[in-house]
Amino acid sequence: MNRAVFLDRDGTLNYDSREYIRNLTEFRLFPTTVAALKKIQALGYKLIIITNQACVAKGLTTVAAVEEIHQFLKNTLKEKGVKLAGIYYCPHHPDDDCDCRKPKIGNVLRASREHEIDLSSSFFIGDSKRDVETGKTAGCRTILVRTGVRLNSQEEIRQWSVQPDFVTANLMAAVEFIEKFEGKSDL
Repeated sequence: MNRAVFLDRDGTLNYDSREYIRNLTEFRLFPTTVAALKKIQALGYKLIIITNQACVAKGLTTVAAVEEIHQFLKNTLKEKGVKLAGIYYCPHHPDDDCDCRKPKIGNVLRASREHEIDLSSSFFIGDSKRDVETGKTAGCRTILVRTGVRLNSQEEIRQWSVQPDFVTANLMAAVEFIEKFEGKSDL
């Protein structure tokens, strides 16, 4: 079985917007994203993105625009020596009650089957309560990063019904924690 780090997209890998990332011109990776993903990959984890893209169902963008962003992301990372095992996204409206929209775990389970992932040996990193709930339900260790546009205070986070295993400032800090967890760092 393989291990994976499941990653939310907007607010975790790239700058987010309260109006959604609707096209490639709005998509910008955080400065340390590539370096962080290289470190995760070097630790032997598969990299899998799990993202909700309700902007499609809301008519703010198209499936083609979302897939253009994902192709750009794959190509950009590949040029830098980073291989994504997969990108799984939910284009549905929050009211559709589908099984692929986080915090439901349909896309995580699909990815775990397709890539033979041991969920209990994997991490889920994201910037929201929904990401933490997804990771916990799937049986992963969870890391909440504080880089999203909908930041919650420490007090608000403590009141969530499901708590992240760890809270870090950003993706690089999350990776440094994973390195520590793996015994690969002196942190």
